Amino acid sequence: MTLLLSEEQHNAVDLGLDRKKKLVGVTGAAGTGKTTITKEVFEGDWKMPVLVAPTGRAAKRIQEATGKPAMTIHRMMRYSMPADDDEAGLPAYDKWNKLPYDCIIVDESSMVSDDIYRAVIDAMPAGACIRFFGDANQLPPVKSESPFLSILDKWPNIRLTKNFRSDDGIIRAATQIINGRVPEPNDKFRMLNPGAGNHLDALDEFIDDSFRGLGGQIIIPNKGGKYGTIGMNKYLQQRLNHTGPVIEIHRKDKDGNIEVSKFRRGDKVIWTKNDYNLNLFNGQIGWVVDFHDDALVVNFDDKDKVIPPHLESYDPNGRAIFQYDPRVNLDLAYAITTHKAQGSEFNKVVYFIQKSYVLDRANFYTAVTRAKEQVTVLFGSGALQQAIKKRTGY
Repeated sequence: MTLLLSEEQHNAVDLGLDRKKKLVGVTGAAGTGKTTITKEVFEGDWKMPVLVAPTGRAAKRIQEATGKPAMTIHRMMRYSMPADDDEAGLPAYDKWNKLPYDCIIVDESSMVSDDIYRAVIDAMPAGACIRFFGDANQLPPVKSESPFLSILDKWPNIRLTKNFRSDDGIIRAATQIINGRVPEPNDKFRMLNPGAGNHLDALDEFIDDSFRGLGGQIIIPNKGGKYGTIGMNKYLQQRLNHTGPVIEIHRKDKDGNIEVSKFRRGDKVIWTKNDYNLNLFNGQIGWVVDFHDDALVVNFDDKDKVIPPHLESYDPNGRAIFQYDPRVNLDLAYAITTHKAQGSEFNKVVYFIQKSYVLDRANFYTAVTRAKEQVTVLFGSGALQQAIKKRTGY
């Protein structure tokens, strides 16, 4: 069956397949057909193409959407252990040891940091091409500007405008957000201001058992504060999984203070670092199955993983061995930040917002477009206005 493409999509595919163009960017809002183009470019006349994404969840999503194998950028680059953002972490591939691929296709490029972008460019072999796909309306990387925006300004690119899902209520709301308009409620998108009432009581009305798993997800812009993910997860754990024994994990925060995380069997959790010893990647969501002898058993992607209290790994030079506790890379995931949700999809999303320094239009748009079936926005005083008016980036 011949695939019918729009003129924009044809132009994007032709540009992506043009070997004379070393670097190409393709951007478009949700529903403009980026995944279709990604698949077409991957299937081009390459000797060894590779499809990558910034997080494990994003890599899994694009693999499922295209039917093509995908991996994280860190796995492609073979970064050293234990953490993807560890200052000591170095890639095995660099300007002296080049990657083996002749076409690198990067999905969710708005999430790629400048350091990762530069590392991949340095490791490209002579004659290779790289293609960046992403939505420039989404959030930039944590703690850095988005090189994807610079790519779209300086290199050959296509900006997709034709939306193939414009009759979808979530896409309609997302388009209104992009254009700086308060989205209108529809069959798939609704908003509620609880007013002076208890916002947690309002939240209770919209969450059900699907929010224990991947079917539903509560998304909040920030971690701290009364209604940030840290405090909300403690509340939601009591609301959704409040019985049974507890295992406590101790960790140090950035100031050296000891924090205690408590997990129960059945808790929904998220993995927060790339760990190649365990084959676990930043953004993977799972459930605590059991714990014994200070180790946790967590189900990720229908596979049980034992997370021990101690692991050993080599330093970037492959010499000294150091120990670390991988359990500190688990957080509760009943509520996650918009950054953590980026690159993922859920059937239902509850976007819970109060005025905060991180709340802006990109955050609003990114959270709304994580949902496939239903979005509920619960907003406090002034939050909706801030989410629409405050604009950063693209």
